[in-house]
Amino acid sequence: MIRIAIDGPGGAGKSSLAKAVAKRLGIIYVDTGALYRTIGVYMLKNNISTSDEEGVSRALSNVNLELKFVDEKQVILLNGEPVGDEIRTPEASMAASAVSAMGKVREFLLMTQRNIAKNNSVIMDGRDIGTVILPYAEVKIFLTASPEARAKRRFEELVAKGIETTYEKVYEEMAERDKNDSTRAIAPCVPAEDAIMLDNSNLTAEGTVDAVIDIIEKVKKARSKKWNGFYAICRAIISFFSRIFIRVRFTGKENIPKEGSIVLCSNHIGIKDVFLIGISYPRQLFFLSKKEWFSIPVVSSVMRAWGAVPLDRAGRDVGALKNAIKIAKEGKTLAIFPQGHRCPGINPAETSVKSGAALIAYHSHADVLPVCIKTKDVKYKFMRKIEVIYGKPIKYSELGFEKGTIGEFKDATAKIFNEVCKLGGYTALPEADGNPETGEAK
Repeated sequence: MIRIAIDGPGGAGKSSLAKAVAKRLGIIYVDTGALYRTIGVYMLKNNISTSDEEGVSRALSNVNLELKFVDEKQVILLNGEPVGDEIRTPEASMAASAVSAMGKVREFLLMTQRNIAKNNSVIMDGRDIGTVILPYAEVKIFLTASPEARAKRRFEELVAKGIETTYEKVYEEMAERDKNDSTRAIAPCVPAEDAIMLDNSNLTAEGTVDAVIDIIEKVKKARSKKWNGFYAICRAIISFFSRIFIRVRFTGKENIPKEGSIVLCSNHIGIKDVFLIGISYPRQLFFLSKKEWFSIPVVSSVMRAWGAVPLDRAGRDVGALKNAIKIAKEGKTLAIFPQGHRCPGINPAETSVKSGAALIAYHSHADVLPVCIKTKDVKYKFMRKIEVIYGKPIKYSELGFEKGTIGEFKDATAKIFNEVCKLGGYTALPEADGNPETGEAK
């Protein structure tokens, strides 16, 4: 799946662009601006001032919005009736700008938009898609153009629809809306930190579509890169010696997703776990490791090249957590060991686990891949056989997140680690401690 966020000021051509890109890629287009316009029009029809936040908030209880897709086209039903061009007037635009600055309205529409993106490849356009609605989108583009170019486009669009207006009036309204959208306290129209800027002042509509498709292809190509050169060399060396000195078998590798954000969740029996997973996993693996390793010059370089992220175990390491979430958001695989320390010879179902994997999955909207490392105690350790078992991915939508509470993290953690245990034939449920620390390889 791929989620594409197109943000930018009014008149930049976001909607037309998003529709064209959706058609070319064969994915769903979600017109978020139309949702706000629909609420704005409802308020205007019912004589509710869009500057009266309390009145608008009360009126939301009488608004029933349904979003349907017919032939991959979005159809909005307002209280059972489809909306038409009435939401495309200048008055509707101004009303949409006013209500979209209200927290209750944004909250009203937030889950509707996110739920669509959970299980579909989508493209959404608006003013805060990449910053608020889909912060985990794989592709974020901030589309803009000069005020003159945008006003000219909007003026021509309105005239073509038979709406009487002047260029000067359109320009003034656009300037006012730009100011309102960029300075409002809630979800202002600003580029996401990782957004790609695209100025289409001098591009045709088709040229803008080509530019966006090119951006998407480059992002997909970068995301599909399996591993860096040093990682590949280390992987080959470790793989060679592992097959000579370790009796290991890998099963369920067909369950490994070929692309997309993944939080890999495994039990932890030994220091070699991360290497065994690394040599059997077809993409570069990233994992958390205690920061003490990074104080050794040569070891530090090797650890970073192998995908390690330093973690301070003395307390809650917010920086490491942010880095871990960033890795998962970028479409990579982050390995987590919820037990937090090595538990050799212990039934993993009888250990306590930390909820870091659930926390990272929640913030990155990543699916979770359960893995169980299983071995049997024998008289001679060199004869011991190890099995690395990959289970079927647990979709983000199956983890039960709604508000991201500690209780939800505990429940999701239990669900995730129960799947890990089941892969190895262990049936007892582990107990999640609710502490949102991340599990690291030690």
